[in-house]
Amino acid sequence: MISVIMPLYNNEKYVIEAIKSVINQTYKDWELIIINDASTDNSKFVVQNFLEKEKDNRIVFIDLKENKGVSFARNLGMKKAKGEYISFLDSDDLWDKNFLNELYRKIKETNGKLVYSKFAYFYNGDNIKINKAVMREGKIDKFIVKKKCRYETEYPFHICAILVKKSLIETYKIKFPEEQNLFEDGLFLSKLICITDIVSVNKVLMYYRQHQTSITHKKYTKKEYLQELLFLERLLDFTKIYNIYFYNIVYKYYIYRVYRVILIILKKDKIESSIKLINKYNNILNFFIRDDYYKWNDRLKCRMILLNSKILLKVLKYF
Repeated sequence: MISVIMPLYNNEKYVIEAIKSVINQTYKDWELIIINDASTDNSKFVVQNFLEKEKDNRIVFIDLKENKGVSFARNLGMKKAKGEYISFLDSDDLWDKNFLNELYRKIKETNGKLVYSKFAYFYNGDNIKINKAVMREGKIDKFIVKKKCRYETEYPFHICAILVKKSLIETYKIKFPEEQNLFEDGLFLSKLICITDIVSVNKVLMYYRQHQTSITHKKYTKKEYLQELLFLERLLDFTKIYNIYFYNIVYKYYIYRVYRVILIILKKDKIESSIKLINKYNNILNFFIRDDYYKWNDRLKCRMILLNSKILLKVLKYF
């Protein structure tokens, strides 16, 4: 059986469409766990009315009395899950009718524990944009790539386009971080690909609905950039325990992102915030300037940052 976990919060407009995309799956041995995270709109009643008419005993509805956040809802769903495999679908996104069938078949063919499909962004009407990221397979070292002496992550997957063996999550105690509201999906997925290979189905089988409020339309704030560093720090802690081989790879990327985040915040004209971060991450920045792996001009800028001079920092933000 596959357990499908669907967090729900204030999504009365689209949730039934998402539920129907699970009901219409060609693979039938599933359960759907819907966790209503104390919605303040009519989501709860819309779903309850639909379920009364549908009478599908494969669907479980959990109604939280207090808003706990999407990570809590997903973690609760994983605790309640009875299936051998777990998948996630957000209450405004959609699956192709063959999503579960294709991913389940792939995981069985490869004797794997983690699989993903391609996904597409979709907007109002029939406006669909396929995610063009290169489909990769393997562990995390295949997804942190070196480009022009810089490390970048290239994750072609989406949390709602994966199928994972539940025992893998349980063995390594992998959860969504409930105190984070950004990069929580990335941390969950990154931990998984530190401990097992991910395989792919090269078909668009998941549709990621886009709104004007979607994270892809937002400009990051200082707080959100710092959440990225927190995500990487937690991933480093995980690799140190479960896969030391990948620790150095993640650490290289982390060092570079510390430098880049400070530079970005500086360029947003936040001198005082930058000075605090320079002091906090001084040791990391000193590692960065001594490693000739990184571009010389980045290391030169970092040296200027480390001087921690307000005048230099004001100049540096224009370069």
